[in-house]
Amino acid sequence: MDEERILELVLKRPTEEVVTLDELKSRIESGELSHYIGYEISGLLHIGSLSTALKVKDLREAGIKTQVFLADYHSWINKKLGGDLEKIRYVGLNYFKPFFEVMGIEAQYIMASDIYDDEYWRLVLQIGNSVTLSRVKRSMTIMGRQESESNPASFVIYPLMQSADIFHLGVDIAHAGMDQRKVHMLAIDVAPKIERKKPIALHTHLLPSLQASSRMDAIEAKMSKSKANSAIFIHDSEEEIRKKIKEAYCPAKETEGNPVFEILKWVLVRDDNTEFTIHRPAKFGGDVTFTMPEFEKAYKAGEVHPLDLKAFVAEELIKFLEPARKLSQKPEMQEIIKLVEQSRTR
Repeated sequence: MDEERILELVLKRPTEEVVTLDELKSRIESGELSHYIGYEISGLLHIGSLSTALKVKDLREAGIKTQVFLADYHSWINKKLGGDLEKIRYVGLNYFKPFFEVMGIEAQYIMASDIYDDEYWRLVLQIGNSVTLSRVKRSMTIMGRQESESNPASFVIYPLMQSADIFHLGVDIAHAGMDQRKVHMLAIDVAPKIERKKPIALHTHLLPSLQASSRMDAIEAKMSKSKANSAIFIHDSEEEIRKKIKEAYCPAKETEGNPVFEILKWVLVRDDNTEFTIHRPAKFGGDVTFTMPEFEKAYKAGEVHPLDLKAFVAEELIKFLEPARKLSQKPEMQEIIKLVEQSRTR
């Protein structure tokens, strides 16, 4: 595959930032690249999680070695699923992995603690000796928790471990949502101090909560597993999807911070050339076909009503999530979903 096409796939939505683009271009020229993304094993998977994972498909198509890291120890530190490590590992292998795979996320799946050896823990200490405590504490917000004197001491280890994951795997590309930018920058800064290869940080767009307004901070407003009405879970029924989208915040003539528009742009139509058709009754103007830039312009001009946008997004999501919905209907998967629902803590 030519270098221009590889770059195009890396930068395709939902990519929002690459640190740095010049370094990415240089490594594309030098040969094969490797990648990883880590997932805390916590609550039910939603389309915000899936949006980030879609980038894995792009990278694999680009010929990049992709790895999905099931972060069991990180989830344990962050007290996910009640802080039950065995349950965390079980859910990672029997819920996260199957649902990602059925949605076409092909990668090497790695349970984090399976590769934690003496070399890894030396790396954790080496990184800890190379950064200040204040820098580490600022990076703790990647865990979804603010820095606080009441936080357990184990929280301080979390950013050190995530940086060590990158170096231990030896990856070129460290991939996550924009909310984890601070820890990636920590890893980039510490790399020369510990004589390790600097990672390229690839950050994907955060989908806002269905109830978030455009005035909210992007990280604070992101879609959450803990608030059922804020998220479309990947195994929601057709009726649930239609209901949640119908009730979602979707201001007329506004696209920035509009959750329904963002699902369209960052999940359903991830390039600017694909055409799609909004179906409307003849009395409201009839069917109309757009590319993404054309639609954005038309919506801002008030030429498309929010109800038409909602109807289109709901039906497209229903089609898009059909593989996950079918998997969720298996009796054994129903039991695991129930287990996750009962165990989530936030």
